[in-house]
Amino acid sequence: MSGESYSKRELTAIGAFVVASVLIGVGAYQLGFNLSGGRAVGAEMVAASAPAPVSGQSLYASNCAGCHGGKGEGGGVGPALANSLTWSLEDFSNAVLNGKSPDRELSPVMPRFAVTGLDGETATDEQVKAIHDYLGTLK
Repeated sequence: MSGESYSKRELTAIGAFVVASVLIGVGAYQLGFNLSGGRAVGAEMVAASAPAPVSGQSLYASNCAGCHGGKGEGGGVGPALANSLTWSLEDFSNAVLNGKSPDRELSPVMPRFAVTGLDGETATDEQVKAIHDYLGTLK
């Protein structure tokens, strides 16, 4: 490109294009600012009013199904859960959290969710109840 230069007409067109682009940009900004009443416009973040409900099905799938089967039918490691359906919520909680069924100590393979937590968080009564309720739907 050495030795080549733009003609006066080309330079005028480039200058006009730059000026028009700047004016359009500034005008669009001003129009948006005026339409918003002088405040920032965009997505607003609003805190959720209540936490999402605990899903027993999801908790069961991620913490229990690997050993007890997708429908509590038992698997290679854990037994079927049909018997636990007759347990009270208190007995079920003791089994899930501490590895103690109403009549015996559960296998050491059974996690003690009071220690390990559910889904990486400290296990809550609400979560255990949700799993217990979900198992009741599998009858």
